[in-house]
Amino acid sequence: MQLYLVRHAESENNARPGYLRVEDPALTAVGRLQAAALAQWTRTAHIDTLITSPFLRTLQTTQPVTEATGIGPLVWHDVYECGGCYRGHGDDASEGGPGLGASKIREIIPGATLDTSITESGWYAGRKRETETEHAARCVTVLDRLIATFGNRGEHIFAIVHADFKRQLLVEILGSAADVTAFGPMRNTGITKIDFDGSRWRLDWFNSVSHLPSRLITGVQW
Repeated sequence: MQLYLVRHAESENNARPGYLRVEDPALTAVGRLQAAALAQWTRTAHIDTLITSPFLRTLQTTQPVTEATGIGPLVWHDVYECGGCYRGHGDDASEGGPGLGASKIREIIPGATLDTSITESGWYAGRKRETETEHAARCVTVLDRLIATFGNRGEHIFAIVHADFKRQLLVEILGSAADVTAFGPMRNTGITKIDFDGSRWRLDWFNSVSHLPSRLITGVQW
């Protein structure tokens, strides 16, 4: 398996102060340009399977990639940002929102295939904010799911995800082999490629934004 981990394009939360965050922001105008540039890059890439988070910002990043490649994405219920779809800001914010429902997700990307747990009541269904411990455990589950689903078949898997999720998944993949916080910030639409041979992971490249003009490079999360 060749796994491409891609952070979503710039969202409204990325571009505004923390106290103005919303539970499920859309992309900014810059983010839409980043997503278009990413989609253009994927026209020449080898992609067998496209996976996306059910958040609006990842779906809006994925939609032009689907148009460019003709690949309908798999929307996985367990691939989402640390904390989940929660309201408010700060450490005390814990109220969960519903997240997008199945029909709304298919409205954004008609060719999407959704996990059966994603219903009309919303993929997050109002659960409380996820803790960091729960997030780390979920990343282990997702990693196990990737290996069980794709294993060492040599397929190219393109996953459009989130900064904290991507970072934690790399921690689980690389372990003590590398300090991912030393590699630089998680840029919007930055592409990280990791190869799996059935027993061992190998980092091929980290956080490439060569598909973006310099004026569109955003994202300061480490």
